Amino acid sequence: MDAKEVWIPIIAIVFTFGTTFGLVFYYLFTRNKQRLAMLEKGVDPKVFYPKPTTNKLAALKWSLLLIGLALGLFFASLIEKSTDLEEGAQFAMVFLFGGLGLLVYFFIVKKNDPDGV
Repeated sequence: MDAKEVWIPIIAIVFTFGTTFGLVFYYLFTRNKQRLAMLEKGVDPKVFYPKPTTNKLAALKWSLLLIGLALGLFFASLIEKSTDLEEGAQFAMVFLFGGLGLLVYFFIVKKNDPDGV
């Protein structure tokens, strides 16, 4: 084995993990400096921990999306068996019905909360 063949994977692995470590370290270091500066100026520490917002209709969104994907797969298999279309029609049906599921979700949310949309 040549020396180049040995060093290329080693450099790739070190670079990958080194870059990841460097980015995480930089993020944590700058966040810590920012928080210390804010505390020195008298900012309330509760600003650092915002109250998490929950979407009460998230389950509805995901259920309608998955139902749409399932219907898309179902109709794609029907189209594949009854016609001579290529496999591209299957992907189109999956995305079409998934998008329709999200569109139904949008109209349900808009109907229940007109100011939220």
